Amino acid sequence: MRGRQVMMRLRRRPDPAELFQRPRIWKYRVLSSCPRVTGAPIVNQPVLYAGSGEIRLGDGVQFGWRRSPGFYSGYCYLEAEGLEALIAIGDRTEFNNNSMLKSVGAGIRIGRDCLFGARVEIFDSDFHGLDPASRKGPEPPTAPVEIGDNVFVGMGVRILKGVTIGADSVIGAGAVVTSAIPSGVVAAGNPARVIRSL
Repeated sequence: MRGRQVMMRLRRRPDPAELFQRPRIWKYRVLSSCPRVTGAPIVNQPVLYAGSGEIRLGDGVQFGWRRSPGFYSGYCYLEAEGLEALIAIGDRTEFNNNSMLKSVGAGIRIGRDCLFGARVEIFDSDFHGLDPASRKGPEPPTAPVEIGDNVFVGMGVRILKGVTIGADSVIGAGAVVTSAIPSGVVAAGNPARVIRSL
């Protein structure tokens, strides 16, 4: 009887989710244009790497989560636009579905063991000036984004240029982070504000 159970396990059908995602993951890998991507992430949802800058991925970085919205239809997008642009992600940091990170040049640096919910967006630039005369100018304002270790960022959060988030903090779902958040706190709202300590 034991031999028959082993044979039944060996004959199990392949995982349909994996069969569906595998060609999508390969398609986005082929479409990626960034020449300087290092690391070997765990890719559950397709990831598109764009730009001429550098994208550094630590050990065990993960993209995509099967039991969350947009798993089968979306993709994660990382762009290091200019030659000096950098996106650096620490070991074991996980991104849920449809995350978007874009560095124009100042850089986005994320620590180890962070968790990011679905549809998180992180930018190091305004992309356009606020002054009407310079709105289409070539030099948009930029400032680095620094996120410490073990930060938990909820679903739908936007983190804008110049933001620092201290280690172990939590950013509530839907928050728009426009200024520094210290370590060990919960912040939420638009603009995000500290609501309590951990």
